[in-house]
Amino acid sequence: MIYTLLNRFSTTALCCLILAGGLHAQEQPETSGLDARGKKKPVFTCLYWEGLPKETLYYRVGEEFLSINFQDSIRSQEYPLKAMKSFQLYRDAKDPKDGVPPYDLLSTTAIPANSKQVLFLVIPFQKNAEISYRVVAMDDSLDAFPRGTFRFANFTRQTLLVKFAGEIKKIPASKMTEMSCKPGKGGGFRPFIIGNAEGKQIFGTRLFGQPSGRELVFISPPLRRESNSPRVKFVSQLIGKPVVKPSQ
Repeated sequence: MIYTLLNRFSTTALCCLILAGGLHAQEQPETSGLDARGKKKPVFTCLYWEGLPKETLYYRVGEEFLSINFQDSIRSQEYPLKAMKSFQLYRDAKDPKDGVPPYDLLSTTAIPANSKQVLFLVIPFQKNAEISYRVVAMDDSLDAFPRGTFRFANFTRQTLLVKFAGEIKKIPASKMTEMSCKPGKGGGFRPFIIGNAEGKQIFGTRLFGQPSGRELVFISPPLRRESNSPRVKFVSQLIGKPVVKPSQ
């Protein structure tokens, strides 16, 4: 079972961290966007699945269509959520018509309730000989996804077992979970193993955790049909201390 897999785990698997998917670090202070009452304004960021889109993509606020400035493999800048009830993704219309905004709707995604910070993961896929997009919304607030935590998202069609930092969790298909890396003051490497529903190891490496960091770990199906090893992508983020406004 997966409980015994750690004994067979080799530290040389660290190279898998680079081979399995992108490893990118993003450092930013905790946002200082506060309203008149001193509370954090609701914001969102966008993250493109891999690289950058080959076309301009837009989101809608009321009657406005605003372009998204994606960053390569890290979160975009923050955008205000305002009074948005859903996130709508658009592209330039192929066949613009008079009296209609020149944009084609690609995806509509619900916004996590009561979240002050949302991440929209934009995933391209092939549909009818053209690229379309799936959008996954995540509560990206520090309450839901705190420092020193890894968020594992299972984008495969099978239930997976994840063993990380001495803890084991079952992640159903299309679900995600958070696990602390138990970083201590200085941080350090922690064993990370993925097993299938039968407990057989299908991936293993070590991940570096630290008190000021948090990491997204996306687990998706293998690139090759004959392979049993999932593709694993990592997106790192370092979050500085909260910005404190000087007293008046």
